[in-house]
Amino acid sequence: MNAPTHPATTILLLRPASTASGMEVFMVQRHRRSGFLPSAWVFPGGRVDPQDALPAHPAIRGGDAAMQALAQDPEVARATLLAGVRETWEEAGIWLGDPEPPESTRGPLHRGELGFAELLEQHGARVDLDRVVPWSWWITPRAEPRRYDTRFLVARAAGGGRHDDVETTDSRWICPSEAVELGQEGFPTAPPTWWSLVELATLGASAVEGAVDAVFAAAPTRPVRAIEPMMLFSDVGMRLVLPGNPAHPEPAIEGLPHEVRMVDRRWRGFEGGTITV
Repeated sequence: MNAPTHPATTILLLRPASTASGMEVFMVQRHRRSGFLPSAWVFPGGRVDPQDALPAHPAIRGGDAAMQALAQDPEVARATLLAGVRETWEEAGIWLGDPEPPESTRGPLHRGELGFAELLEQHGARVDLDRVVPWSWWITPRAEPRRYDTRFLVARAAGGGRHDDVETTDSRWICPSEAVELGQEGFPTAPPTWWSLVELATLGASAVEGAVDAVFAAAPTRPVRAIEPMMLFSDVGMRLVLPGNPAHPEPAIEGLPHEVRMVDRRWRGFEGGTITV
């Protein structure tokens, strides 16, 4: 099986907090009947749509540094960023710009009754692409029937946020380390989401005061490389083999485990058969 990939964007919305990680991240829970990751907790996001291609629109400012960091064609990179802004508004009700459109536009935008450009023009909303910064890049394994080529971005958010009651049925601000500790029974996530939470928790633990700043300081130093796990099965069950593993064709990425497995209802990172995360 080798289904085509669809370009997608997801955004890790961060705010400072008095927690073990020094920050909280906003997450939504997908509907249990969703065709992709049912009941999983995810960061707001979704597919890049044709309506996200808005070159030189007067209501959109900034984004040059982020587009350069994505290492894509400039128009593709712009659409990637705008898809994240649009999906964040649809799914989380958090607008990355000022002023924001009325809350009542979320549903029509999601249903396609209101275009992204129309929303900007009719409601005087403005987008600030300097608020989003590339973080990582994950591609769904080839063994999956539905695949996405997803850019993960980080953005600051003051608070607020609520799920849309359509694609998502719950939402919360949560400390990354708490989300990791809850495991798959208490807080089910896909491996890329789990690993992103681990990274946030690790950064926060080393800089509780100013944890969000630490994330944004680290973002420009991260490698712009795709992480495409290989799904393998053995006597230990399903294994997600990552770059750096002898079974994976790509070289290692600094800090990334070489393999992810489910152990006692928790994702765990491995290197050479030893649990490292």
